[in-house]
Amino acid sequence: TMDTLWLMGLQDEFDRAVEWVRTELNYDVDTNLNAFEASIRSLGGLLAAYSLSGETVLLDKAEDLGNRLLRAHSPGARLPCSDVNLQTGKAEAQAGFVA
Repeated sequence: TMDTLWLMGLQDEFDRAVEWVRTELNYDVDTNLNAFEASIRSLGGLLAAYSLSGETVLLDKAEDLGNRLLRAHSPGARLPCSDVNLQTGKAEAQAGFVA
């Protein structure tokens, strides 16, 4: 992960990863993601790397993803749906389970 690259002092590799995030990472895709897994892995990874490096593109991408994942939480529901479509915002509980 990017935070590991930073902590290990692999600056060239970290810089390449940041450039990939800046130019290639796009969350506006018509696909369902598990909200929990995306939160702990993708969102958490971006925030950890931002916290260490201060690279604002990482925070911007984390905010974009976080806003998309929020759609898994229905107003008044005690628990979020397990999955959310990143493009449409449609949240659903796969196989009857919540997150």
